[in-house]
Amino acid sequence: MTLHTDKLSTLEQLRAFVDVTQARSFQASSRQEAYDCIADTLRRFHYEQRRKADKGLITRFLCQVTGLSRQQVVRHIRQFRQTRQVQDRRGAPAKPFARRYTDEDVHLLAELDRLHGTLSGPATRKLAERAFQVFGEARYERLAAISNGHLYNLIWMSPFVQVDF
Repeated sequence: MTLHTDKLSTLEQLRAFVDVTQARSFQASSRQEAYDCIADTLRRFHYEQRRKADKGLITRFLCQVTGLSRQQVVRHIRQFRQTRQVQDRRGAPAKPFARRYTDEDVHLLAELDRLHGTLSGPATRKLAERAFQVFGEARYERLAAISNGHLYNLIWMSPFVQVDF
């Protein structure tokens, strides 16, 4: 459901909307839509120039129309006051964990699986272990010491997996 709140232009209309829809709960269809709604509303009602009671009304309104908690809305208002925009501050971690198993390992595992007819995890692990230790194939070195749980994770990551339901 799309809620068009751009027609609300006065605090009295905002107060009436909040009073009428107090028992109802809305939710933005995406984060970006919620952020845009917050920024637009704060600009339209000149949030920083309002007195405390009016700011509380605007905050309650934003909580209702975005489906966000009061704390989240207050955090976004603070961001808007500092940067004049509301945007997602989450990003990739500054220092992500290093991947132990590469895409090459996943493809190698898929090939091993295809050649031997989708064996169980322990059997597949044993084949990789033998390929490295007995036959000296260096490309199986990382897969030789893999746990069964992680082996299944890699199998499901594989682009060659075909799930039949």
